[in-house]
Amino acid sequence: GKEQQVDYVLSSNYQLAEGKIKITSQLFNVANGQIEDTYKSEKDVASIFAIQDAFAGEVGDKLLARFGTTLSGSKTIRGTANEEAYRLYLQGMILIDQPKKQYFKKAIKNFEQAVSLDPNYALAWAGLARAHLTASGAERFFDSNEELLKTKEALTKALELDPNLSEAYSVRCTYEDDFAESETACSRALELNPNSPVAHRAYSDLLVCRGRFDEAIAEIQTAIELDPTSYFNQRTYANHLYFARRYEEAIAQYKRMIEMNEEAHPSYEWLIRTLEAQGNEPEAFEWFLKLLALRKTDNETVQQWKTAYQRAGWQGVLLERERKSDGNDFRVAGYNARLGNKDRAFEYLEKSYQQHAGLMATIQVEPQFDPLRDDPRFDDLVSRVGLK
Repeated sequence: GKEQQVDYVLSSNYQLAEGKIKITSQLFNVANGQIEDTYKSEKDVASIFAIQDAFAGEVGDKLLARFGTTLSGSKTIRGTANEEAYRLYLQGMILIDQPKKQYFKKAIKNFEQAVSLDPNYALAWAGLARAHLTASGAERFFDSNEELLKTKEALTKALELDPNLSEAYSVRCTYEDDFAESETACSRALELNPNSPVAHRAYSDLLVCRGRFDEAIAEIQTAIELDPTSYFNQRTYANHLYFARRYEEAIAQYKRMIEMNEEAHPSYEWLIRTLEAQGNEPEAFEWFLKLLALRKTDNETVQQWKTAYQRAGWQGVLLERERKSDGNDFRVAGYNARLGNKDRAFEYLEKSYQQHAGLMATIQVEPQFDPLRDDPRFDDLVSRVGLK
């Protein structure tokens, strides 16, 4: 509750016995840690969906009365009568939110199983499209072009089944190559469901790529308000602060995220890059050593990194990182840009562009490419990406 900055937490559990389900929910006051109310319900086990709806209605009405408020927003639309397909869909959406490649694969598998159980499940098709789109951005582990093709196939199926599905338009918002069409898709997604955190996050991503930082940050803050538990929302907020050159705020957000999930490698990478952009290279190196420890790097290799830093400062670290690069062309382009190797930076940016890497949409606002902005090749690349 304190992490999410809320006043109350509703904690629930259930028991199954003799054909009945007993549900108990406790309302905790975050300020004092006390249980202020307890809600109980017992029902015959029949349709799980019916039980969920009935109990949510009972407790929801009591909470609304307690806090003197009224219901806002639409009810959750499952889009299927198959309970297992719905469970797989929910699990898939949670897995997409995790910053690890193996979770992308699991998410794709879950959505595939969901649409196999219910081929007319439009939400699951939209989820499958989003999973493939997310995987396309991890070009180290996936074939971006293949994943984008699969994104289009799943997205087409979702919209055939439900032409007014906000979740599908949210995917189109990020998927479209034409930024004008993307903005139209974002607007449609929000029109169909103004309370969709995914739609607000997608629109925020679009806005930040166009350099509309205040609007982008407002959109991701709305997404966080709608879904404060989403790690991906929190990371997007930090990234957009970084793109907006609001480094102090970005650093604080990345550190908060690392406290929430110490195993999330990308948060360390973004924090290190932000500290470097801020000019705080000593602290950047401290966090780099923490990342090496998290990766269980052997002592000999760690000492090599320390020696590189002692000899040439942060530039020495960048040189080593570029030399030991892991195949992520966009990242290698960033190393070379910061090292002043313009030709190599453009060589790898071109590779990244040809692979349709998702991060190419950020080149106009990415601080690490500032050394390239006075080169005509940069303007040409920005134009080809569609940002001009």
